[in-house]
This record gives sequence, structure tokens and C-alpha cells, in this order.
Amino acid sequence: MDPRIARTQQSLQDALLELCRTEGFPTLSVSMIADAAGVNRSTFYQHYADKETLLADALDRFAEQAQSQLEADIESMGESDPRTLINRYFTHVQENSSLYQTVLSSAGSPVIVARLSDRIIQLATYGLSQPGATSAGSLPVNVRAASLAGSFIGILREWINMEPLPPAEDATAWAWAAMNAPVGSVD
Repeated sequence: MDPRIARTQQSLQDALLELCRTEGFPTLSVSMIADAAGVNRSTFYQHYADKETLLADALDRFAEQAQSQLEADIESMGESDPRTLINRYFTHVQENSSLYQTVLSSAGSPVIVARLSDRIIQLATYGLSQPGATSAGSLPVNVRAASLAGSFIGILREWINMEPLPPAEDATAWAWAAMNAPVGSVD
């Protein structure tokens, strides 16, 4: 990708995330995002069809960074505790709680939830394919990964709407417990 394109997209993503923290996603307009990024509306539309696609890319970028960190941890240490990655993600969600409450609500964006699910499936598939990973019994790895993604998103949705919001460490423990629950045998 051309470095100028990458910079513009990152600038738009950063502006969107910052505005989401201060204004809330539903109230944002493309003009507000473009102004905050220091570009004009036509530049926005050269890169994104709408603010939902921009948000999906911004959240995907964070997930890509988390996956890269997991892979680097595994390469450098020979193994990595997945709870560290899970806690990093829940901490990110906690720091952007109003955004995720909107995104994961029933009025949220199905595109964003689908992309989040796909990314979690990729991470789970990667983790399940590592030496020493917990066996999924007779379940194919892709089915186990999809199951984990569904469970993770369910926990995320419930946790992000709790008042007061429990610490990210609690949500990490719940997700870890769900991921390590006994896997039934499918015959």
C-alpha cells in the first residue's frame, strides 16, 4: 500500500476513535471525522464508503496489532499466555467502552460484529494450531474456533453493558473460563 494512503487511512481511523471517545459514534458525521483528521470530505470518500466501514477498519487494525503481538510473543518465547492477549483486548474495549456499547448493541453494525468475529476466529485458529494447545476432541479446529469466537463476543456484549463496568481482568477470567470449559465429543 502506498504510504500516503496508509497515513491518510490511519489519520481517519485515529480521528474517528478519538471522536468516539468524546462525542459518541452515533452523533458523528463524515464532515466531523474529516475535519478532525485534517482532510476534506472527498478524501474521506476516496478511502471509505461510510463511517461504519471506517470504524470496522479501525477496530480491525487494533485486532491485527494484537495478533502480531501474539505471534511475536510465541516466536520469541516459544509460547505465550493467551490471557495476556485477551486482557489487552478487554482493556482496549474498556478504554473505548461507549464505542463498543454502541457497536455491540442490537442497533449496532452487523458488519463490524461480523468482522470482529472473523478476526477472533483467525486468532483462535492460530492459537489452537500451536503445539500444546488444548485439544478440541473430535471437533474440527475451525468449528472450535468459531465456537470460541461466539462465546467471546457473548461475554464481551454482556460485560460491556454491566453497571458498574467490572475490571478488564474479570472479563478476561470469564472468557478464559469459557474457553477452557470441557469440549463435548461430537460423534
